[in-house]
Amino acid sequence: MSIGRPEAPPTTRQVYALAGALCERMGEEFPKTRGDASETIERLRIENGHPSPKLEESPRALRRRRDGKPKSEKTLAFARLARELRDE
Repeated sequence: MSIGRPEAPPTTRQVYALAGALCERMGEEFPKTRGDASETIERLRIENGHPSPKLEESPRALRRRRDGKPKSEKTLAFARLARELRDE
């Protein structure tokens, strides 16, 4: 496998593959919907004693793309997930 930019953040496909592998290892079913994902994340955070507030209590990031348009919620969610994975 060739990695073009090994220092770059993980790709979306890598994050999904990692999440799927971790769910499988833990005996968790990979969430089928956003609601299922939110419930699973919240339950696992509580079980792990995560100090962060609940997802719905977290402030929304106000970031913009290089062209000045707001970033999509999907992009912001992946950025938050990547930050959490780096911090753990």
